[in-house]
Amino acid sequence: MRSLLLFALMWKNEENLKIVENHLQKFYGKFIKETNPFKLPYSKYYIKEMGSPLYKKFVATDYITEQTNLANIKKHCMFIEDKYRNQGKRTVNIDPILLDMEKVLVATKKYRGNRIQIDKDLYLEIELWFHNGSFQPFLWTYLDYKENIPFFNEIRKTFKNLNKTS
Repeated sequence: MRSLLLFALMWKNEENLKIVENHLQKFYGKFIKETNPFKLPYSKYYIKEMGSPLYKKFVATDYITEQTNLANIKKHCMFIEDKYRNQGKRTVNIDPILLDMEKVLVATKKYRGNRIQIDKDLYLEIELWFHNGSFQPFLWTYLDYKENIPFFNEIRKTFKNLNKTS
């Protein structure tokens, strides 16, 4: 199924973020829309590795791909994360996201019971689904996805228009 590629990017140092964004855009096209950066006051998971304060944003590309490509895109993102490590620690965390007219999917290395294995040590989670005119969260949906549902709704409209022209 054809889907639009987005990324969730998390960083501490803006200089590192810009380098990674340039790398991503060389492979996956330009960034067409993004959220404002926000802090992650409710998540301590990455602070030990990346430091604090951490910032995050969602960015949408103009890259349309098949959902079957998500595992390979995640592997490429992990390669990019590794390429720009500093003293063995990631400087930017990259989670690829696919959006279609019905759902928002994210690839991750972390297993939880509601996630589906798509490759060795890679999992897929349906983060949001489209119902009653808007994306809706699940019990497991991360708070930052819930708080950015208007952004995902806007990107869904953009994807619908991109799909008509391609």
